[in-house]
Amino acid sequence: MASSLRYRRRVSTLLAAALVAIGLTAVQGGPSAAAQTTVGDPTPAQALRTVAQFRGVWDSPPTTLANGETVDAPLLGNGDVGVAVGGSIDDQTFYLGKNDFFSTATNGIEPLGRIVLSVPGLAGADYHVVQNIAQGQVEGTYTLGGEKLSSTSWVSATRDLFVTTLRLSGSRPQQATVTVQDGLGKAPATSSRDGVLDADVQAGTTDAPGNPHARIATSVDGTAANVSGNRIGLTLEPGVTYTVAAAIQSSHDTPRYQSVAHAAAATLTGGSTARLYAAHESWWREYWSRSFVQIPDQAVEKSWYGSLYLLGSVSRAGKYAPGLWGNWITGAMNWYGDYHANYNYEAAFYPALSTNHIAQTGSYDDPILDWMPKGRAKAAAAGYQGVLYPVGISPNGTSAADDLYNQKSDAVNFASDMVMKYEYTRSASYARKVLPYLEQVGLFWQHYLTWDAATGTYTIENDAPQEGGVYPQTNSILSLGLVHLLFQGLIDMSKDLHVNDSLVPTWQHIDENLAPLPTMTRNGRTVFRQTSEGSGWVSDGNDVAIQAVYPGLQIGLNDSADLLHTAQNTVAQLNNWHSDNSPATLYAAAAMVGYNPSTLMEELHSEATAHSYPNMAVHHYGGGVENLNVTTSGLDEMLLQSYQHDIKVFPNWPANSNAKFGGLLAYDNFLVSSSIRDNAVEYVRITSRSGRNLTFTNPWPGKTMEYYADGVHKGTLSGTTIKLHTEVGETIDLAPAGTSRATVQHELSQPAEAGTTGSLTTGFETGQAQPTWTDTVDNVDTNGDGNYNITGLCCGLTGPQAAVRTGEQAHTGDAALMYSGYANGGSYDHAYLQVYGFNGAPLTVRGDTALSYWIFPQSDATTPWVDAGSDNSTCVAVDLVFTDGSDLRDSGATDQSGHGIHPAQQCGHLAPDTWNHVTVDLGKVKAGHAVSKVLLGFDHSGATGGYRGYVDDVSIG
Repeated sequence: MASSLRYRRRVSTLLAAALVAIGLTAVQGGPSAAAQTTVGDPTPAQALRTVAQFRGVWDSPPTTLANGETVDAPLLGNGDVGVAVGGSIDDQTFYLGKNDFFSTATNGIEPLGRIVLSVPGLAGADYHVVQNIAQGQVEGTYTLGGEKLSSTSWVSATRDLFVTTLRLSGSRPQQATVTVQDGLGKAPATSSRDGVLDADVQAGTTDAPGNPHARIATSVDGTAANVSGNRIGLTLEPGVTYTVAAAIQSSHDTPRYQSVAHAAAATLTGGSTARLYAAHESWWREYWSRSFVQIPDQAVEKSWYGSLYLLGSVSRAGKYAPGLWGNWITGAMNWYGDYHANYNYEAAFYPALSTNHIAQTGSYDDPILDWMPKGRAKAAAAGYQGVLYPVGISPNGTSAADDLYNQKSDAVNFASDMVMKYEYTRSASYARKVLPYLEQVGLFWQHYLTWDAATGTYTIENDAPQEGGVYPQTNSILSLGLVHLLFQGLIDMSKDLHVNDSLVPTWQHIDENLAPLPTMTRNGRTVFRQTSEGSGWVSDGNDVAIQAVYPGLQIGLNDSADLLHTAQNTVAQLNNWHSDNSPATLYAAAAMVGYNPSTLMEELHSEATAHSYPNMAVHHYGGGVENLNVTTSGLDEMLLQSYQHDIKVFPNWPANSNAKFGGLLAYDNFLVSSSIRDNAVEYVRITSRSGRNLTFTNPWPGKTMEYYADGVHKGTLSGTTIKLHTEVGETIDLAPAGTSRATVQHELSQPAEAGTTGSLTTGFETGQAQPTWTDTVDNVDTNGDGNYNITGLCCGLTGPQAAVRTGEQAHTGDAALMYSGYANGGSYDHAYLQVYGFNGAPLTVRGDTALSYWIFPQSDATTPWVDAGSDNSTCVAVDLVFTDGSDLRDSGATDQSGHGIHPAQQCGHLAPDTWNHVTVDLGKVKAGHAVSKVLLGFDHSGATGGYRGYVDDVSIG
């Protein structure tokens, strides 16, 4: 794990250059002409310092390149053109994709082309490639004996141009070839002049009307290149820098795409390339300057920045929107790579909002608005008003999957990003752009809803929450949430624009009287169900049952305790942290309703490690760029919530975990920065960009705070909820009573201090530290081997247990951790269950640190589920995982009696049906290490039968 030393690394070249420019003016050519950086604002410096730490690293070529989904290759992009880097240096393939390269035959996205760089004399060279996200480039080093080739590749942030520079060191020259291919790896039609190889490609296998064409115009600077067919031959001399550049233009860019691409490649020189690179670097510098997070868990922090790097690479205003897999198109893409309406398309853009990268949503609306004529026609054909959208649309009013799948929610799902973007920005011009679409979606629901006079509610009939749900399906919880969000957005936009006065009362009546969210009982807990009639609880890897929270935004921390408990129970029962379809929305939803923040951080850690490629792409089957929202919105909602128009800093944050963020965007267009140290918020800075009224929850409950506005002390504030009027551009600083503004400014400029947990002491009682997980096998630290041949003890249980129970057995108090399972006679019977996680603030092991716990193994005398004479229940021990990946069980540590602390070595040494005290001298074997996780392990090779017992009064310190 990281320590405070991570903030003192040498500042990179990028940061050194950036520190000169930040805080003065917006960088020309960046993602927005209105970059919100001001003199004295420490956000850019903090952001650039932090992102410079994170890189993707490969020491062997990527292997997942052609499965039609997320690739594991180094990635580049400029929001239009994307490049995935595959292969070794003797056959290195740059896969070219472009967001507009959709075939009219399938309405699916197609690969645009490939550039193959081959240096055969370096076959077998050592491979070391780095994805440098701070500068938007990929750096390669290929070494064979005394010969080394270094490369730097980038896709210009400001032009559709792919560049690779090559520099050889060693004693002899190397022959190289650059081969241009079409998207399927075949030779395209080519021509050459002015030293430029022009390759013409098209989407689809035939020249169908509307199929986009494109030209890849390739040149080499630094030597006289030999062009033949679709290949350029060149000789690489040691000590000379060569630049391979490919200009890419499509017929969607301009009817003159061929001449424009050729001219761009023909006019490139060393000087022009340097200027282009300077603009490229400036774009990324300004992009990173907009916001930052600093948290103890470096894996999660890296995933947050990595996701934003990929977001900046796939989406850009004025370009076509990215499909399911972004612009990294290497072959035939699953689901046509289209714009899937039921969460996939929308989720890819959600992270741009809270992270203050609004410009990256600039391409979102176009394909949706282009589809409106067909949406009206589809609704009319079915006898409805307004618009009706299918599950999968494509650019320019086309559709790759023109089927409703028994759902009416696709159009309102598309509306979610529009409403959220407006609520975040309060942009009148944006409202005017999307309001016609939202009005048509509202018109559909206004007439589709059924008024139930008996209950006084509007109901939704015949609308499946999931694809293909068989009717009847009444009151889909997904649609209830989204319809609420739609009408709330329509009301807000209309009031702000002073339009739709006659419609607002109708919309308000619908919003206030929609049917309640359906509930049910599952495993003794009240949870949400998918419909009031139809689908109940569906365990299929989706999180539909909680989507009224996110993206529906209908439940939050300002709601009743009962409603929050129902939502928390639903999250727990779903337990879909790493399924195919849940992660993009589940983490944000869980944070919004106050789910155990330690669990969230641990599961995000797993997403960032076990479910991420080296290129920092979180990946699950069927999920591409939607997973950019996993860590970003999941973490942001733990750090800052505002969607109930009430700003809360660190609303759902793990204890003993220092953290800091800057420049995150809150509803009503407020930029927010804050820091927490030793469980206390240090300050809050809020900058008003629209002059809206500000409501925030006091981060110092029951205490007064200092209030500064634009540096002027305005007195003190107190109360639970504070309301202030703000002016456009006004900066408000809040801090504990007695804090000077100079102190706030100083703290703003300092990096977060890494936090650690000093100790753990718990008897599992109310008010004491509760487990991070319940009944959860550890398949992360055990590399997928957390459970071998252990099933549920009885009664329909599906697996081993480790959960708090009250009123059964306890060493002290009323609660203890119950464990159970059933061994099936395998050679390696074992089960390791996660109990506590400390990745957010690892628990330091000192020289005098000890582990202590009490354990009550049961025999047949106290439970009917253990066989007579069995010692299975004694083969259990508390286990620890350390931040370096090692564990306690294999450390050689012993208990106070000299028995190994491995669960298998505890067998027969614990007395059944009584409380046994176990202690371990951790400092003796693990001093200087840090605990990241507490497990409870059962391990008894060849065992048969049940085991059960209790653990209580655990302490580490």
